[in-house]
Amino acid sequence: MEAGGHETPERIGDRRLAQAILYAPLVVFLSVFFYAPLVWLSYISFVDQDTGSLTLRNYLEVFTSPGYLRVFAISLAIAMETVAATLIIALPAAYYLAFGARSGERPFLIAGFLVPFWVDFLLRAIAFKNLLYVLGLREGYVATLIAMVYEYLPFMLLPLYASLSVIDPSVIEAARSLGAPRSMLLSRVIIPLSMPGIMVGALLVSLMSLTEYIVPSLLGGSQVFTVGMMIYSLFLEGGLWGLGAALSIVIVAASMILAFYASRLLAVNRNAV
Repeated sequence: MEAGGHETPERIGDRRLAQAILYAPLVVFLSVFFYAPLVWLSYISFVDQDTGSLTLRNYLEVFTSPGYLRVFAISLAIAMETVAATLIIALPAAYYLAFGARSGERPFLIAGFLVPFWVDFLLRAIAFKNLLYVLGLREGYVATLIAMVYEYLPFMLLPLYASLSVIDPSVIEAARSLGAPRSMLLSRVIIPLSMPGIMVGALLVSLMSLTEYIVPSLLGGSQVFTVGMMIYSLFLEGGLWGLGAALSIVIVAASMILAFYASRLLAVNRNAV
């Protein structure tokens, strides 16, 4: 390093080479197992099933067919309701973990919450289905929603806890000492300061529940048919690869747009705070 703290061109070149070597495995992995299949899927989505020519017919059918639009509506409704339910359940629990639990008991509470989720997703879904049967709840929309909330609750709880745990407790105590009621404390202090965790949790839960296949197929019965089930049906049962690819690309594009705007909102919220 030269006098004055400036790096020499040789040191800069060595550092960039080291960074490139470190990034190379990730770039290769993503290129082979994510971007290449995505490019191939994009190409298939424009191929006509009958003639093999390039066409927009698959996308036109996805956006204009009442059946596909109904599936979109059901999937979106389940995703939004799952986000709302997990937020309502996770916020008090995350608040207690951050401010109510003693430091000695906090790791055990978190571990006790997460240990059941070490079990395979499919096994948990089957076990939850049997539990709902015992409770007298059969397949349908309600059973699907309850199981979705159970499966995705950790993805809301952990980001919320991460956001709340960095809040200075003296801020909450100051609001209480100034006479703020619980409703104002929640709406003016806790929710705004935990907004990054709320947004991250909502993004994770909505994206995963929107395309969920296992839970609706096990617990939906004849009432629930989601995007994930539709994609499975088009590819593996109907052999309609063009339509399945078009529907998949639409979901990928919607997820990317949602993630982009969520990141923008997070940046705005961070600057505001």
